[in-house]
Amino acid sequence: MPFENSIKALQVAAAALGIPAAAAGTYSAYQTFFSNDATCQKLRTEILATMERNVPVESKHTLLRRDVAEFHKTCGKSDPEATSIFQAALRATEQPTAAATAPAARNAAAHADPAPHKATTHVGLFGGSGPGEQQGWVAISRRDSSTSPWVFNFTGYAISETSLPPAGTILTAQRLLPVWSEIQIGPNDDSKLRSRLPKGACVRVIGARGIGNRLWAEIAPAAC
Repeated sequence: MPFENSIKALQVAAAALGIPAAAAGTYSAYQTFFSNDATCQKLRTEILATMERNVPVESKHTLLRRDVAEFHKTCGKSDPEATSIFQAALRATEQPTAAATAPAARNAAAHADPAPHKATTHVGLFGGSGPGEQQGWVAISRRDSSTSPWVFNFTGYAISETSLPPAGTILTAQRLLPVWSEIQIGPNDDSKLRSRLPKGACVRVIGARGIGNRLWAEIAPAAC
């Protein structure tokens, strides 16, 4: 994040001016920052590759489970958007338990009232040919609390609480982002997740709104 990077740059400058304690602290902070960033990038790449692999669903679930758990543990706080995508992809590969397929269980299910259908989460690429991939909502900025700084998910416009991008603005994603069928208020509803927007992808703003600790834009695919 630019603000945090600026602070770290000032710490390096202080260390260069001969402040040993600052130098030691700065080295440790940088080591941690770059180590975590490299780990998260590696995990993102591996998880996305697994999501695209043409393997049986049981195998895909096994492959995803460990990496998604590690991503949530190491990168969940710094990258909640990707975490939502990965956890939804993992849940989509879950299979019924063996007990649920036993004869007695099947017989009981046949006489029970039908349970509401829970749609399988779709996490294809935004702008593809699938349903819900030509338009949706993304968080263009977020913050952890009302006193936290805003984290900006796009470049292309000076986004703020009082200055949302107008219709027609072209934005570029700075990180992997979930695209939702509607604005999410409070905890995310994974059944509303429609697709994923890759880092570096461009979108056109249809409309924008600020709600709570997230600023939202309805988007459509656009050329960069």
